[in-house]
Amino acid sequence: METIILLNNAIEYIEKNLDSALSIDDISKAACSSRYHFQRIFHALTGLTVTQYIKNRRLTLAAEELAATDQRVIDIALKYGYESPEAFTKAFKRLHGISPSALKKVNGKIKAFPKISFQVSIKGEFEITYRIVEKESFKAFGAGFITTKVDDIAYREIPQFINKIFQDGTHDKINQVLGKPEGSLLDGFHYDFKEDGTRKYIMGYEITEEEIPDEFTMLEVPKFTWAVFEGYGNVPDNLIIQGVWRRIYFEWFPSSGFEQVEGPCIEKNFWNDEKHDEYKCEVWIPVKRKTTN
Repeated sequence: METIILLNNAIEYIEKNLDSALSIDDISKAACSSRYHFQRIFHALTGLTVTQYIKNRRLTLAAEELAATDQRVIDIALKYGYESPEAFTKAFKRLHGISPSALKKVNGKIKAFPKISFQVSIKGEFEITYRIVEKESFKAFGAGFITTKVDDIAYREIPQFINKIFQDGTHDKINQVLGKPEGSLLDGFHYDFKEDGTRKYIMGYEITEEEIPDEFTMLEVPKFTWAVFEGYGNVPDNLIIQGVWRRIYFEWFPSSGFEQVEGPCIEKNFWNDEKHDEYKCEVWIPVKRKTTN
């Protein structure tokens, strides 16, 4: 698929320039992609940010050169973009568990972080149900927090936060403001994505009025074209919505004519009105059609 080929082109560009200055703008151009879309799909497919990948590859090559040559630590550090031996040693030890100087003395073990290669995997087990929606700008409110740099945001941090606001009564306060019954399912808003993998998150709902208690976070969402994906299950299990996210980035984006644009992503949760034990979720992602050269 074209997207996979372009992602591999970007990896090749990175590999050829690991001992030179690298910018995400230039890397994303090698993938014929916008900076924002490239970073989001790269992180989704690899679990790493682009800068993390570059750092790990540089430290891998640095370790190989230190072990196999007589080059000085300071020369290797400068070659791979570190301004001081101290900064290089700190990063090197964090990845390899040994300092560069100790590696040269005792021929210690190093961790190899190999070059990534993207490959096409076509399963065709289930169709992906989605629709394209044009939606005007709107406002949302709710309880929010900022994630940390851990790699399992969706599997640990956000579920923990949701459990917390259920237990401390915040979830019911939001429903009370909305005039909805206690326990009504709310939406999740992921936004302000950073290059280090952090983001802001709100558990709340769209609103049409301004009088919202100060304890809640407000979010203004511009007009977007949205790709809306559906998932179903018998319980509102995190695995259902995480499975939808995975298929979006592993299957839909690589084969579609769309790319993600900068803006919030929304998770919507529903109960079936007739069968209360049947759960439905939607993932809303702002998109645009890819431009052709």
